[in-house]
Amino acid sequence: MTEDMSSLRPRLMSVAYRMLGSVADAEDAVQDAFLRYHTAGGVSSPEGFLVRTTTRLCIDRLRERRRREYVGPWVPEPVATRVEKRDAVLAESLTQAFLLLLERLTPDERAAFLLRAVFDYEYAEVAVVVGKSEAAVRQLVSRARGRLGLDGARRFPAIPARAEGLAERFVAACRAGDVKAVEAMLAENAEMHTDGGGKATAARVVLRGRDKVARFLTGVLRKPRYQDMGVAVVNGEPGLVFRSGGRVVAVLSLRVEGDVRAVYITVNPDKLGRWAVTEVE
Repeated sequence: MTEDMSSLRPRLMSVAYRMLGSVADAEDAVQDAFLRYHTAGGVSSPEGFLVRTTTRLCIDRLRERRRREYVGPWVPEPVATRVEKRDAVLAESLTQAFLLLLERLTPDERAAFLLRAVFDYEYAEVAVVVGKSEAAVRQLVSRARGRLGLDGARRFPAIPARAEGLAERFVAACRAGDVKAVEAMLAENAEMHTDGGGKATAARVVLRGRDKVARFLTGVLRKPRYQDMGVAVVNGEPGLVFRSGGRVVAVLSLRVEGDVRAVYITVNPDKLGRWAVTEVE
């Protein structure tokens, strides 16, 4: 792979990860796209070819995924991110909350919306990528905005203010068994999503409500496997990484909008093997 081709990989990974919510699947799609590029021959626009191929492969994977069963709540695979200021739309579109919101969309809607609203491709370019007319792409993007509850040309939810030390204080209150202190940090309609994928112990449903979330967490986070803890920035938001015997056993992140609106805990081992290895922009 030439240096010029290698420079395209971060953009392709950024598209593929937002499409799929999985680092492993995104890496497979990007690698497959590069293989197809090298065997295609006579490609006039390498970037156009690779973005188009990667996106179409992701659409196919999403369609396959919708036919499969998943045990318990599904949470996007957590990724380590840097703290420095980035483009607001790119930053918000990387959060686990927003990636879960994208699950409301069909694969075609998701592709059209991300390419247009997040990566700023022109409608004509998106039309070539998804293999539809420009008018059809405009309808896809409009429909996606409606399903996501967005209005205006580029309106996204506000990015949470940085909350220094919040994750540590939150978990400290949980470990102390101080339900009232935990409740005080949670929004009234707070949610907790725990992804075990049937391969690790986790709640089988999304827990909703300040009291339920607080009581569950004060029970779980006092267990021995959650004692080795490190601070992290998870998908751009406050988080913690838990290790046991040097191995990552859980990643926790908080959605903060004034109060903690959601807690995401990933314990599925299939989603923890690449933690801090692959960074997505």
